[in-house]
Amino acid sequence: MLKVFPCYSTPDREIVHSLAAFLERGAGVEILLEEGEMPPGGDLIAKAEEGLSADVVLVLLSPEAVPPRWVLERWKSVFWEQAAEVGTAFATLLCRDAKFPDLLRRKNFFDLRQNRLAAFRAIKRWLMGLSPLPREASFVPARQPSFQGRDAELETLCALLADTPGMAVLEAAAGAGKTALALEFARRHQEDFDAVFWLTGGSRTAAALAGDLAAQVGVRLDRDLESNLNELRRLAARHRCLLILDDAVAATAALLAPRGRTSVLMTTRHNDLAPALSAAAVPLDASSGRDPAQLADTIRNLDGPAQRLLSAMCACAASGFPLDMAVRTADAEAEEARDMVAGFVSQDVLAPLDENGPRFLVPALVRERVALRGDAKRWARYHSLAAAGVFEAQTGAEDPTSDLTAYWPDLQHAFARALETDWPLASKLARRALTWAKAQDRLAEAFEILQDWQRAAERQGDRRVLEDCAWEQIWILEHWGRTGEAREIDSIRRQHYADQLAFDF
Repeated sequence: MLKVFPCYSTPDREIVHSLAAFLERGAGVEILLEEGEMPPGGDLIAKAEEGLSADVVLVLLSPEAVPPRWVLERWKSVFWEQAAEVGTAFATLLCRDAKFPDLLRRKNFFDLRQNRLAAFRAIKRWLMGLSPLPREASFVPARQPSFQGRDAELETLCALLADTPGMAVLEAAAGAGKTALALEFARRHQEDFDAVFWLTGGSRTAAALAGDLAAQVGVRLDRDLESNLNELRRLAARHRCLLILDDAVAATAALLAPRGRTSVLMTTRHNDLAPALSAAAVPLDASSGRDPAQLADTIRNLDGPAQRLLSAMCACAASGFPLDMAVRTADAEAEEARDMVAGFVSQDVLAPLDENGPRFLVPALVRERVALRGDAKRWARYHSLAAAGVFEAQTGAEDPTSDLTAYWPDLQHAFARALETDWPLASKLARRALTWAKAQDRLAEAFEILQDWQRAAERQGDRRVLEDCAWEQIWILEHWGRTGEAREIDSIRRQHYADQLAFDF
């Protein structure tokens, strides 16, 4: 935690205390209020020199604080040279009209006279930039080309989430622009947070969401779901991050929402989520969203190749997908697809999600409109085959060229659908999913896949799969130290399968 030493005169105590409260809430710094206050007639430069043992010195300028004469050699030595020598960050804040050298405006200068809140926010961002998280951003919110307006909502979210740790829920029906607003807020306010994380709820399970978040945070969690959630909440509480949960549902939102220093923004179609989480509800006016009739005309007027690519995109994971996943599903040319994507984005039938990759989202209204064609099952199979192909030649977790994390939601999505329609394909997807999940230490998700696969195998009467599932579940449970459950599964395996398969435990 940064220690911040403000040098100020007694008449400026009120503004300094307001600034301190704002920075301690929003930036998680420690303000040395008592140490920095100067008595009447105090020496501002001497007080600043006294604060060089802190991480940051803030010099507040006002008529009562400034010296009668600014001796260049003296103030430049303390403010710039000595501060640089000891590694102390230095900034000058103008509280009220006062005389001071113009040179001070050239380096870390903030004017509090006109718009105090804007100045406070600028100081907070500067402080947070002094100690960013030591890792490359895993999620970079993409610019929304057609986004406009919503200034009031953006300011509300800034006050609730950027100025201080908090939790807010954007409420509206499909098509109102909740996701676009969340992305635009994240893009504009990245500098207010150590990091931004994005999760899409919907039908994704708590284990899958926890795995996605752990991958973005940069940690490998190989414990069971409860242990993983506890660790993620602990990490989030320690850092000033923004977690966005798009299309949130109560079942998973309550498990994932951390407290502490992290702010949480959720989007939902349900108006009972905010009260359940004690979060601030931010309802949106649906009338400013996309016109469904106009959207239908836009989709209907697409040419053949564009129709195919859009159908492939709708078959991909609703939580976001790399363009390559849709290209494989549609069996399209990559260059031609990139040209189509530009048109899709300009027509609001596709939303850019993450500049890393990049990844895209198909808006819910577009998915609903495309589903009316009645060919969803065909495209679902194409997508499942494409997902199986992506994970076919896994080279192992040690090979940096084999990072398939961005495709993982598509494999999970394909597996869940294939369980209902194509048993051999579902089993192929399950085996590839287990290989990757275990290599990535995403054992909670692997265990969940095994449970779903086992239930389907019981319906199919597939003894081979049941035996494989039992062995894998036993291994994972023993790794977690849950030996009693492992023995129970082995007992059931012996009782029901030993007469069918000759395997010794």
